[in-house]
Amino acid sequence: MRGLIRGTLYCALWYGSVVAGFLFIACPMLPLLFFSPPKFRKCGDRLFSCWELYSTALLKVFGVKIFVSGDHISPNESAILVMNHRTRVDWNFLWAAMYQACLPSIATHRLKFVLKDPIRHIPGPGWIMQMNGFLYITRHWEEDQSRLSRTLDYLVALDRRSQLLIFPEGTDLTKTSKEKSDRYALQHDLPQYSFTLHPKTTGFSYLVQHLQQANYLDAIYDLTIAYPDYIPQSELDLIKGKLPNEVHFNIKRIPSSDMPTQDLTLRQWLEERWSDKEKVLKRFYEEKTFSAEVWPLTRLLPLQIAFGFWSILTGAAIILLIFSPLFQLWALIYSTFFVALSFFTTGFSQLEIGWYWRWKTHLLSKICSY
Repeated sequence: MRGLIRGTLYCALWYGSVVAGFLFIACPMLPLLFFSPPKFRKCGDRLFSCWELYSTALLKVFGVKIFVSGDHISPNESAILVMNHRTRVDWNFLWAAMYQACLPSIATHRLKFVLKDPIRHIPGPGWIMQMNGFLYITRHWEEDQSRLSRTLDYLVALDRRSQLLIFPEGTDLTKTSKEKSDRYALQHDLPQYSFTLHPKTTGFSYLVQHLQQANYLDAIYDLTIAYPDYIPQSELDLIKGKLPNEVHFNIKRIPSSDMPTQDLTLRQWLEERWSDKEKVLKRFYEEKTFSAEVWPLTRLLPLQIAFGFWSILTGAAIILLIFSPLFQLWALIYSTFFVALSFFTTGFSQLEIGWYWRWKTHLLSKICSY
């Protein structure tokens, strides 16, 4: 029972902060998009970075230790991050790892995930991630290629040095997904993996080549996540209070100049990285650590401020949703708006991109007229 109360409180604070940020900050910021998409994107990225501090603070408050080793991540680089997908909730711990790994520490990263399309429909988190420019894929390559291309071109046009996270395995490691991976390995005369799944290479190769051709790729970061004690497989485990005591990350930076440029060699490169990752994870679960040298969590004041701010904001949202008819109407209007966007369009981020190009064309025409 104590674990259930602990887990429910953790998830309620986490989810409540997302909803509070959506209603109090993100929605009032929407009109800015019509006047200046670049400023809207800048403010949206900053908002999400501030919220990530709260997610990191929650893990510390609830006793989850994050250990990061290897190379630092530069938040000022345009980069692609590839990571194994051990569980459905890996992303929940990644933000804390990014907080410890980023250098210089005064800069905020602009991490965006490449996710399955159904996730954008989740009330609250799915809507915020749409507004933050996360990339959603459908597993239909023609549609996915178009979305990826539009999003990458948008980031390049804005000169937003962002970090794009992709899970090449396509899904988390479960008994079912491992069986599929083993069948694939058998069909293609590949070794069977125990700690990872064989990666899908199409999306990764396309992302790298597209950014390379735009001269907008600074580095690839290879992230490996591992759980030395308890592995929470899904969100239900978190609700039950089954949080891991420790989560370990190892980071390897590969400069863009060291990366292949051809489709076939990029695919081979990723497959080789995953073969190495399997060996690294095998050694980790024998030794329970990646390295004796880890990056310590030193910046506590921003986490303390974030914890206080977002907790108060969450409490205010709960009170207003219960007692304020005006705030209830506000929440209903924007919730209805984003439900409609989710089901009748390809998502807010794609609409934002379309509007940017129209806005830019109009702005250029006005400049030329003068």
